[in-house]
Amino acid sequence: MTIEIIPLLEGVSNATLTAYIQDASMDQRFPIIRPAIIICPGGAYIGITEKEAEPVALRFIAAGYHVFVLRYSIGTQIGRFPAPFIDAAKSVMLIRENAKRWYVDADKISLCGFSTGGHSAAVLSASWQDDYLVKAIGADSHLFKPNALILGYPLLDLYQFKMKSLKNSLDMQPLLEMMFSAIYGTINPNDTLLEEWSCTRRVTSNMPPTFLWTTSEDAVVDVEESLNFVKVLVANKIPYEFHIFEKGAHGLSLGDETVGYKEADMRKHVNVHKWVDLALSWLKNLQG
Repeated sequence: MTIEIIPLLEGVSNATLTAYIQDASMDQRFPIIRPAIIICPGGAYIGITEKEAEPVALRFIAAGYHVFVLRYSIGTQIGRFPAPFIDAAKSVMLIRENAKRWYVDADKISLCGFSTGGHSAAVLSASWQDDYLVKAIGADSHLFKPNALILGYPLLDLYQFKMKSLKNSLDMQPLLEMMFSAIYGTINPNDTLLEEWSCTRRVTSNMPPTFLWTTSEDAVVDVEESLNFVKVLVANKIPYEFHIFEKGAHGLSLGDETVGYKEADMRKHVNVHKWVDLALSWLKNLQG
């Protein structure tokens, strides 16, 4: 396996794409052409949640994928919207342009995002054809079109997230202010700004097939966001699979011992770890 860290815009952004490229085969005459998946960890747009990065990558590597971890632009001035979505688009394009060199199936490039990483992945999946990306990257939009999308407890509606967070029993105000400062340049963005980058408002028939999972106990991103998003997928006739696990807090990643959970912890979110096998089965059926 080859592991390479690729700066996406050196000197301007802190975004990187870490590539985990599996060996083609023992016989170069008959290389194995593999699907690829880009992992987008969460972190509230002010950090990167590492348990949603390499541990998830390793699971997909074991299933036969080339895997790429996108650590998109974050932080004040650097991560302001639409920078993270441009990073995601560049990642898809980079993989597609290097498909022959990396033995990637260029028609099987998926995104997998968690929490705010799920927001970035979903925004790109919904808006890959939009002018803001074409102007920023200067390339044909089909080069950065993802073929499938996997979302774990994703942030999907920024207006709803703000309203629910302020009513939540958790003290979310400091986190909201840091996140909004990073992505909007203000701690109190108006409703128009919040709605502009809400995924539910951007879905069209161009959205790729989507797999989504969350938990009913998530106290950070309300399950209602996912329910509303699925309704929009249905309205646009987008193929989807949706799982709501009864137990489990926000940010579980794989939900097992590989990301630090003990047996007692796993009993509190008993079935969440099954999402990986469900997603892999869904992808296999989708990709043929």
